[in-house]
Amino acid sequence: MAADVRARQIDAVKHMLNLNSPKSESTWKILVFDEYGRDIIAPLLTVKELRECGVTLNLLIADKRDPIPDVPVVYFVMPTKQNIDLISQDCKNQMYEKFYINFITAVSRQLLEDLAQATIESDSVARVEKIFDQYLSFCMLEQNLFTVSAYDAQTCSYYALNRPDAKDADIEKCINAITDSVFSLFVTLRELPVIRCPKGNAAEIVAERLEKKMRDARRDPKSELFKDQAITSFQRPLLILLDRNMDICSTLHHTWTYQALIHDLFNLYLNRCKVEVDEKVKNYDLGPDDQFWAKNKGKPFPEVADAVHVELEACRAAEQEIKRLKDVMGESGVENANDQIANTVSSLPELMERKKRVDMHINIATALSDCIRARNLDKFFEVEEKIMTKTTLEESVLDTLKNPSVGTAEDKLRLFIIYYLTTSDLPDNELQQYIEALQEVGCDTSCIEYLATLKSVSSLNVPAQTKLTSSSGSYSSMSNMFKYVKQSSKFMMEGVKSLVVGHRKLPVTRTVDCLSELKQTPETDSFLALDPKIYRKTDNLLPALKNTFNDVYVFVVGGGSYVEYQNLMTYSEQHPDKRIVYGSSEMMDSKNFLDQLTKLGSSSS
Repeated sequence: MAADVRARQIDAVKHMLNLNSPKSESTWKILVFDEYGRDIIAPLLTVKELRECGVTLNLLIADKRDPIPDVPVVYFVMPTKQNIDLISQDCKNQMYEKFYINFITAVSRQLLEDLAQATIESDSVARVEKIFDQYLSFCMLEQNLFTVSAYDAQTCSYYALNRPDAKDADIEKCINAITDSVFSLFVTLRELPVIRCPKGNAAEIVAERLEKKMRDARRDPKSELFKDQAITSFQRPLLILLDRNMDICSTLHHTWTYQALIHDLFNLYLNRCKVEVDEKVKNYDLGPDDQFWAKNKGKPFPEVADAVHVELEACRAAEQEIKRLKDVMGESGVENANDQIANTVSSLPELMERKKRVDMHINIATALSDCIRARNLDKFFEVEEKIMTKTTLEESVLDTLKNPSVGTAEDKLRLFIIYYLTTSDLPDNELQQYIEALQEVGCDTSCIEYLATLKSVSSLNVPAQTKLTSSSGSYSSMSNMFKYVKQSSKFMMEGVKSLVVGHRKLPVTRTVDCLSELKQTPETDSFLALDPKIYRKTDNLLPALKNTFNDVYVFVVGGGSYVEYQNLMTYSEQHPDKRIVYGSSEMMDSKNFLDQLTKLGSSSS
């Protein structure tokens, strides 16, 4: 199986903070990063863990900083002209004792010469100890999830790639950022993948750039990036590059799982979300050290609510045990109670942390249930599922759009877009009725013009039109009342529907299944196959592909979603021999994606 990319990246960052030395360095140092470096480190290491690596202070390079001349500094920045100038100025001002400069991706010769010239002129060359290209320009949010740096989301956004007035330089910047990010990931893994991608879109451009960059690095006698034993291993990873336009619906689909709901409603960003609790906004970290989160993030929300209740009762039971032992100590004396209470006391910090986590998830689940009830999100999920599986609707889409008691304008626009894209032929007069209904509830319908153009020039890959049956795990909607008690207040989730979801494969998951298993299907038969390990590029690599792939890396150019990510993780769980890592240029929530579609519609009108 493939190595843990996140663990590899953490090791690389810690090695950098150890002054790129194989020996353990106990030196205290300052960490200076730019926005890119901050976004890369934030999901990997806490402030406490940075302190354990000897970092006493971390600062943004563009902020005003006071000199600390007797302490070394570690820079972790993108190789830009602005950053080079700031580092040069720090050297000139003798801000720190020694300078350890780490570029997130490869620095150009010109910028390196500019830095050298500046330090010579300021007579500060001796202060520069080491300069490294780290090749870490990807943001590892979870063990199997990464993006291009969150700070670079606008550069690599769906809008940036598809806007009609985009300049060549802007597109080039976007393609280069994505290429560098995926290249860095495989440098970190020390592996060369087989690359598959569709023809005629941004994914193909990225694939060809990536193949050339990997091949050139492997052929360069001075490069050690891919000279590793892993390259000679029999099992090689598969990299699948896809374009967002292959499936618009999944990104707008109202979701049902815990993590995707939080992202959709509370904008999960770098594993952090903001939730309003008792009229106050609280910030919550949802990281891999949270065992409840790791276990339940991909489950349907009602199951998570049950799990929260079970966890809360377990904490209460532990608290009652402590109180009981306290009473025992009071009755029988300290000497007789010491043995009984010793183990309980030692577990108090863990219990307090566990209770803190439970309270956090109770607050999040309560806020989610309030949103679900207020907007009838379960109804939208059910209707959209029926639309995408061609199941008969109990109420027409037009009636749902006109119903003032359900959803917001955004909810209704998302529903209509899914209906529009999955309906092969919608007469103009009917389309106008839908547009008028949306405008009456306050929707900006500019995006429909863009989607109409997209629909007319391309064959959108919409979800399979297979009707689900109960034997295959169909969804159902049933009333389920939740009443929990949180200390003195009631944790109520009345009216939330229990959504039991089928195992329908989304287009991305179907593509992964076909390509990793070498299945011949109309959906993937036209995909290009590229291999950077072959010294000469070949136009027909397919006959050489004889073994299925267990390690699969999927990257969606133009933005991804937690719905797709969790669908892939479910597929991976059903196939224990496969390990899948999902990446995208950004993780988009529905509001973000709708805004981009609206801007595209306004630009094309």
